[in-house]
Amino acid sequence: MTMTVAGFRPEVVRRRGARRRGAPRYPEQLVSFAVQHAASVQAAGGRVSTAASELGLSAMTLASWLSRSEVSVRGRLREVVVSEPPVRAGAPQLLTVTTRSGHMVSGLDVAQAVALLRALV
Repeated sequence: MTMTVAGFRPEVVRRRGARRRGAPRYPEQLVSFAVQHAASVQAAGGRVSTAASELGLSAMTLASWLSRSEVSVRGRLREVVVSEPPVRAGAPQLLTVTTRSGHMVSGLDVAQAVALLRALV
């Protein structure tokens, strides 16, 4: 079965009307299509709610399907590598001063940082 977004919406409407109490609402094929579509929307920088409205589903339903799938782009853990910034020989070490209120000043040498801190006290 080749599915499109335009073909998915009428299928959602049809299944909502024909659903018996306790019966699964959507077959795995439709859920799989919706998850793949949502993942492609997310990969392009879109939101789950956008994909859900395109498909005629609630955002909560689609988010639930995504969380159960292996395809979810945002729910996947990513490897993070933390490394020291390169230091050139003879280059001055630059500092960053962050205040309690969250203001941040970067690129200061030691003398500038000391002068800034004295001015703030």
